[in-house]
This record gives sequence, C-alpha cells and structure tokens, in this order.
Amino acid sequence: MGLYHPLFIHGWAFSSKVFRGLQGIKVDLPGHGSNCGPYENLERAVESIALSLPGKHDVVGWSLGGSIALMLALRFPAKVRRLFLIGASPFFGGAWPEKNVRALKLRIKKEGINVFRKMAYPKPFEDTLEKEAFRMLEDYVRLDLRDRLPFLKKEVTILHGKEDRIVPVYEAFKLHNLIKGSKLIILPGGHFPAEDERSLLSALLKVS
Repeated sequence: MGLYHPLFIHGWAFSSKVFRGLQGIKVDLPGHGSNCGPYENLERAVESIALSLPGKHDVVGWSLGGSIALMLALRFPAKVRRLFLIGASPFFGGAWPEKNVRALKLRIKKEGINVFRKMAYPKPFEDTLEKEAFRMLEDYVRLDLRDRLPFLKKEVTILHGKEDRIVPVYEAFKLHNLIKGSKLIILPGGHFPAEDERSLLSALLKVS
C-alpha cells in the first residue's frame, strides 16, 4: 500500500481532527484548529504546506483540502506522489447557482458553523474556527482550477459520495474528465462519504 506517511488535508470549517484515527502527516489550514496564524491567500497556504513537507508523499485532500492538494501537485510536483481527492470540485463557485452559495453563507452567519458541519460530516465535530477561515471560504468559492488540471501529471483517485449535499456528485465527473487517467469511485454517503476516518481509509485501500 503506497499510503506511507501520507499527507492529510481537511476541508473548510474542520481541522486535522477529522483524520485523527489515521497515521500520517496532518495539517491545520490557517484559521482552523491549532493554526491561528495569519491567512493571506490560498497560494501562500499551499507554499506553507510545501515548505513543511520532507520528501514526496501521497496526499489525501477532502473538499477544500482536495483543491489545496491539487494546487500543491501543480506547483510543487516534487512533493507529491499520488493524489486522493474526496468530495472535491474543480470550481466550487460554479457547482451551485450563486444564490445558493449566498444562502448557505447567510445560514451559517445566522445559525452558526455547526449547521454546516452537520451537513458536511457524519459525526458531531468541535474545533476552533477563526475569522480568518471565512476569508479562505471566499477565496475557495472563487478558486477555479479547470484550466490548470489538464496539465496535472500525477496518479489521481477521486472518491465522492452519491448523496453529497455540499459538493454535488456531478462535480466528481467534471474533475474526472479534466484529469487525464484519473480513477473515479462513487461511494454511498455524503460529503465525507464514510462513517468515520477508518472506513474512509478502508475505501482508499481498496482502490489504491
């Protein structure tokens, strides 16, 4: 199994705790979990991860973490062996009509971050989320990787939940079509298409 010391990158509004039951390198994105450092933009966040990595790794990215993983592979290919993308989109801002994205952000503002966490993750989740993270969300909505993905030269496996309420399943097909030679696995389940991190790893083991 090639997931030796993999790098795990979590999704927006979560932290490395979603992968706590797994062995590997786990990072907290700016404004998430233990990372209270300043957030400039997504490119700088990718640079920070690249600088912290010793050698080449398989990278597992969930949701926003999948986009970060793609940016890492495109900008720092020597740091990435293979990619495993979970619930990812080539352009999250284009996955829904603009009014839906606005409505989701308004609901989070009114009801709190847990309303989003319940939609995205199968278990109760608690960890720190700083105001910095909301600027990252705005950047994620605008991030469009579609023009860059045909130039990606890595082995890529895409896993997506059929009932994903955050990133619709058709985004997985878009990603698959843009990345030449990629594998696409549709799983039962939602945005985190497994009961927990260990069952998610089991799915990765079966396809890698």
